[in-house]
Amino acid sequence: MMLFERNQPYTDQTLRDKADIQELVQFERFCRDNALWDAMLQCFSRDSCVNISWFKGTGAEFVTSSKAMNRYAPHQIYNTQIWINQHRAVAMMQATIQLRINIDNVEMQLNSDAKIIYCVERLNGIWYIKNLECVYEKDTLMPVMPSAVTIPESEIASYRPSYACLSYCLNYLGYEINHELQGIDRPEPLNDYYAKLDAWLTYQNHTLL
Repeated sequence: MMLFERNQPYTDQTLRDKADIQELVQFERFCRDNALWDAMLQCFSRDSCVNISWFKGTGAEFVTSSKAMNRYAPHQIYNTQIWINQHRAVAMMQATIQLRINIDNVEMQLNSDAKIIYCVERLNGIWYIKNLECVYEKDTLMPVMPSAVTIPESEIASYRPSYACLSYCLNYLGYEINHELQGIDRPEPLNDYYAKLDAWLTYQNHTLL
């Protein structure tokens, strides 16, 4: 397995590749957070796929749907680990998805911790995002200002523990939620997913679907 192994000492070329890939994935999130839709579209390959809590489709469709969502939900980025193999790479970005939402006239703050997983490919010398998914870890939902607010436990209990608050908020806003995404609450499917990523990274498979 190449994924999760320590990278070999970087050469001049792999250092340049790492810098290009890190710039690509961070710029994609920057565009998403700042409504730079045309620039965001340029980050995805034509055959790209995005599969996250509220959306599944192509990269181009994701950009269009993000624009239509018309809601500020910035990402706090902490670090990004990258594995490169020839013209393919996997980047894992640790981030917190942040959202302000009014629930029953109370301003609430959602913080959802996740690994954003990018599979990227170099096409004609330029790196593009081929696949974007998330591994959900945990989340919280709290009042912005001290106040008394109660969300019945029964309304949260039906959601996955790794992204329960995120699911609740997106449902509240009218979005359908995919309950079968990758999360640390389901370790066996998650390990299978990582094995699939490694098989793609090492050219054992040519598809991520």
